Amino acid sequence: MFSRTTEATFVVRRTMSCRPAGGEVDTVSRSAVRRLPRSPDEVLSVWMRAMTDSIRAINAEQDLSKVLAMIARQACELLDLQKCAVYVLDPERGTFCLEGSYGLTPAYVAAANSAPMRLDEGTARSGPPTARAALTGLPVFVEDAFVEPGLDRWHPSMNSEGLHGIVAAPLQAADGPPIGTITGYTTTRRRFDVDSIGLLTLLSEHAAAAIVAARRRDRERDAVARLSRVNDELVEHQRTVSRLRDLQHDLTRLLLQDVGLQGIAEFLARKLNATITIDTDDGTELATAPAGSGSRHDIAAVPVDDSVQTQIARIIGSGRAGNLVWHGASAICLVPVSTGGPSRPRLWAARSFPERFDDDERWAMEGCALLIALERSRVERRAEAEARLTQDLLSDLLSPAAMVRAESVMARAAALRHAPHEPHTLAVFLVPGTGKSPSDTARREARAELTRSLLDVARDVQPRPVIGSVGDYVVALIPSTAADSPDESASQLLIRMVEQVRDRTSGSARCVVGATLPSLGNVERGLTVVLRAASLVTPTSREVTRMADFGVHGLLLESGAGEALREFADATLAPIDQLDEHGSGEILATLRTWFASKLSNREAGNKLFVHPNTVGYRIKRAATATGLDLTNPADLMTLQLALMVRGIGGR
Repeated sequence: MFSRTTEATFVVRRTMSCRPAGGEVDTVSRSAVRRLPRSPDEVLSVWMRAMTDSIRAINAEQDLSKVLAMIARQACELLDLQKCAVYVLDPERGTFCLEGSYGLTPAYVAAANSAPMRLDEGTARSGPPTARAALTGLPVFVEDAFVEPGLDRWHPSMNSEGLHGIVAAPLQAADGPPIGTITGYTTTRRRFDVDSIGLLTLLSEHAAAAIVAARRRDRERDAVARLSRVNDELVEHQRTVSRLRDLQHDLTRLLLQDVGLQGIAEFLARKLNATITIDTDDGTELATAPAGSGSRHDIAAVPVDDSVQTQIARIIGSGRAGNLVWHGASAICLVPVSTGGPSRPRLWAARSFPERFDDDERWAMEGCALLIALERSRVERRAEAEARLTQDLLSDLLSPAAMVRAESVMARAAALRHAPHEPHTLAVFLVPGTGKSPSDTARREARAELTRSLLDVARDVQPRPVIGSVGDYVVALIPSTAADSPDESASQLLIRMVEQVRDRTSGSARCVVGATLPSLGNVERGLTVVLRAASLVTPTSREVTRMADFGVHGLLLESGAGEALREFADATLAPIDQLDEHGSGEILATLRTWFASKLSNREAGNKLFVHPNTVGYRIKRAATATGLDLTNPADLMTLQLALMVRGIGGR
């Protein structure tokens, strides 16, 4: 401990270090250049209050920065300092962090921590007092920082604070190197006496004790947190064991209750606290749970991620559940399902946190995969049986001989969960040829794929649509009240069917939508018109052709065969084709726009962005080339019919 005197105050010459009692004090002068403006009793009273407050704060486990700021304030009061800071040394980086202060501006504190002082910026006899005190383990002061060499880097910040004198005492931990310093500042030149430095050293011990206590508390909290996590993991493990112990019973119950794929997905989602999706290897979703989970996006992204294709192939080849390693945020597990059908089901499980699915959870998913295989097989057998029955029903609806007993046919339709007396939308699906004559096998496979696609969409629809094939075409009769959910209409169901066949056929399928039939008893006549329109469809036709768009001209399809109509259209429009081939290719397009504009040159010109006279000139050229008088209603209808047939063919 440093010696104390009430008559005169020992001071240490600037930049020198003070040593404890029993050692040498560098260049000590007896000149009393400064006295504290308090009596010893007053100093002792202030000191005792400060010690009491700091000890109480340390024991109360207050925030470390607040405790250090309080000690800095006490240093200012006891040593007549204007400002004070407590720096904590980071032993790994060798830098000082200003953890608590009194009197310093926020800008100074921020600057000190953004460009921290380094321990290697000081030596035993030069550099910043903070670094020197931490290096030597001894108190250090400088009378005036602006005349002390080696402190140029801190002159701007000290000047902005109005600082001159600096005194620093190390924060000494037991049996170890200093862990920081307590550094005081004055706004005038000042030599610090031995008593002042002794008081600062005592305060540094309190600051060191506060830091050591805070670090010990942090270690204890970390240990408690680790123990708590371990305990939580043990509790969760016990819950998992209990949950999986009941799994076999639950799987048996699901099998007996016939809950379907959706019921299996919902059960597994609850059991694993995960998002479950059941799909096929061609991307068709069969079931998912829960409905609004965000992890579904990750499941949808995985199959198209090139970086995980090798993993997916390996897992499917193994036949066992496997976790996927990928860049997404969710933990993903894939379980292949063994079936004998054309498309192989897959079970996906996803959780929004990265913890992988453990062995017990994967075993549970494999158990559900067996149920999925059984359910899928049952559904496929039921679908095949329904397809045969529906095909027979469609054949009878198109057979005049069978429809003699229409009541019997309608009763059979009702027994198959159709709605025979409701209005139905008639749609015909096909994959048009590309010019080559496809083999019987190719046509049969295309027809079977279209049928499977439509049946998959209509799996849960009530009342049931009638779906079957007629020649190379697949016919769908959709009841006006058919829907998969209360919010879905028959037109929306048709849109889903179109989207499904588009995906299954890579966009090559086409659809012709006929008029709404009053009931299933009117199928034959309506289908005749739609099939003739379908015979005109080519790969360049629109994806969906609606007979309602052709108005009265569509009725002509009832009496004309498709090939004859195509020959009629080509013969009528051949002169115009020649004009477009040798000209700008605008006459045929102008005719279509003119008819769509109700024969108005002005309206057609606005749509084509040309002058009405230009439209009239092109119409006159078309009339001259074809020999038709477009003021004659019969010739006008001839040209419209040719354009309609050409439009169905996509030309």
